[in-house]
Amino acid sequence: MKTIGILYNSLVVQASPLAEEIAVWVEEQGRRAQVCAVGDVADDLCLPEVDLLVTLGGDGSILRTARVAAAHGVPILGINLGRVGFLTEADPETWRDVLSQALTGGYWVEERMMLRTVARRGGEVLGTAEALNDVVVGRGAQARVVHLYTEVDGGYLATYVADALIVATPTGSTAYALAAGGPVMPPHLRNILLVPVSPHLSMGRPIVLSEGVTVCIVVAGGRPAVLTVDGEVQAELESGDEVRVEASPHMARFARVQERTYFYKTLVERLVPRNQVPGP
Repeated sequence: MKTIGILYNSLVVQASPLAEEIAVWVEEQGRRAQVCAVGDVADDLCLPEVDLLVTLGGDGSILRTARVAAAHGVPILGINLGRVGFLTEADPETWRDVLSQALTGGYWVEERMMLRTVARRGGEVLGTAEALNDVVVGRGAQARVVHLYTEVDGGYLATYVADALIVATPTGSTAYALAAGGPVMPPHLRNILLVPVSPHLSMGRPIVLSEGVTVCIVVAGGRPAVLTVDGEVQAELESGDEVRVEASPHMARFARVQERTYFYKTLVERLVPRNQVPGP
């Protein structure tokens, strides 16, 4: 590794000073360091020249970074300054040890599937985006359910009457989908997960779809909806608008120094309530 990109969440107070500290350390190891805010990575870094992206923040910082980095195949190593940190690899106390291993080749690359979504109104494309966690079609600010006519590979599945429908990756199965009652899926899978949010007199069970399917969601019932991708609003939808979701050709790549079975240990640690008293 010759060039390390260091990306910090500008909303986290300690992130920028820590980014500068890490940059100095990286230079001392004989590597080149580039520092910028997470939101500026596409403009401020020459990604084809970067060998590793180090993020300082939480899972949200990694989600934003992954959407930019995936097309270039650059691995990400997250340092957790957030609350949960499912996707991160180190914390402020361990980053030197973890980065030392990574810079000397003591890491493996974990690949995770991403989603690609296209929203259309008639023949007009409203927008395209990629997601590491999920694509959600929901009710937005209105406190009324939406009606979502849903097909899988061109065949009718159901018309969901709900607050929202989550289309998630295995990575996203531990995010919004989990809070909505969906199952946890190991990150190496390439299945798509459908989870309705607060369904009313309609299909209420989560569904794990086969690898390689295309999901088509049409807003119905004369009510508007909102399309969000990894928690960020992408488009305001009207009745009749269509959202298509399928696996992206790009993969998010993560530099890992933990053992390959780390996911299950991390899952249990992250899901234990912070105020739970440990057993004997």
